[in-house]
Amino acid sequence: MNEQTFTLEVKEGKLIISNEIQDYLNKCSENVQVLLTVKSESNKVAYKWNKWFDQLETSQSLKSPTNIENDYKTSLIDKYKKQGLEL
Repeated sequence: MNEQTFTLEVKEGKLIISNEIQDYLNKCSENVQVLLTVKSESNKVAYKWNKWFDQLETSQSLKSPTNIENDYKTSLIDKYKKQGLEL
C-alpha cells in the first residue's frame, strides 16, 4: 500500500481538503485507509507570547533608549574602574 502524507488546513473550524488530496484519493483503489493526526499548538503558548509583547510595548526601557545607553556607559566605566583600569 502506498502512503502519502498531506498537510490539511483548518478554517473556521472546518477541515479543508485540497485538490491535491482529492486527486490522490481519486487515483487510489477503493480500499483506502485515512489516518488523521491532529497537532495543536497550545493556546497557553500564544497567550504567553501575547503577554510578553504587551509587556514589551509598555516597557519604560523602550520609551527612553538614551537612558539605556547612559546606564550601559556608566556600568562599563564602573566595571573598568573596579578592575583598576584608568580611562
